[in-house]
Amino acid sequence: MQKINILGVELTDRPLKESLALVNSYFRGGMLSTVLYITTPMLMLAGNDEEEKRCIEGMDLTLCGDADILKAAGIESVSRRYEVENLFFLKEFLRRMAGAGEKVYLLAGSEEEVGILEKTLAGFRPDLLIGGTNVLTEETQNLEEIINKINDIAPAAVISRLPSGLQERSMSEAKPFVNAKVWLGISRDMVLDSNRESVRKRIMDKIYKRIFRSRISRFGDEGRKV
Repeated sequence: MQKINILGVELTDRPLKESLALVNSYFRGGMLSTVLYITTPMLMLAGNDEEEKRCIEGMDLTLCGDADILKAAGIESVSRRYEVENLFFLKEFLRRMAGAGEKVYLLAGSEEEVGILEKTLAGFRPDLLIGGTNVLTEETQNLEEIINKINDIAPAAVISRLPSGLQERSMSEAKPFVNAKVWLGISRDMVLDSNRESVRKRIMDKIYKRIFRSRISRFGDEGRKV
């Protein structure tokens, strides 16, 4: 475990085994625990947005969703980079859910994105049990309705892939009310399956990486381990 500070955001980097052990303890607990993948666009947003920063730092567990974050933090471990680039945590999380036969509930920003998320996760684990899906956007403001639907199904986990800002706020606001063990937020900035992601998304990913590296070079002292 290492404490790191990226663009003023305090994070904790944990190896795969430690993160999985924490999640297993969350499934044995009584309340919802929030687990969030962090990406470079999210960190750039949080560096200028106190609410976003507060939401990220308030998560029970944060995961590195981009190997550039490790580099910015001065973490040179080849094995950590390999874990991040190959989505080992997500794959192990899904394996645990499928193996236990536990239901998951999916959230995304549109019906199309829900479909992509469902197909992508099924590509990792065809035996994953989807208990329900829904759409959450800034415009609909239907979080309370979604919480009620989640609680009717009582899944073991919620997996969301929402826009930055909306995802973190929704997880924070819903945490006291959701009848599930874990809410895993997967950043929409992450490329989970290049065959299912749009060309535009892959291009934007490269652009964000360049901007992030430039930002880190200007604020190099904030990218060091603390």
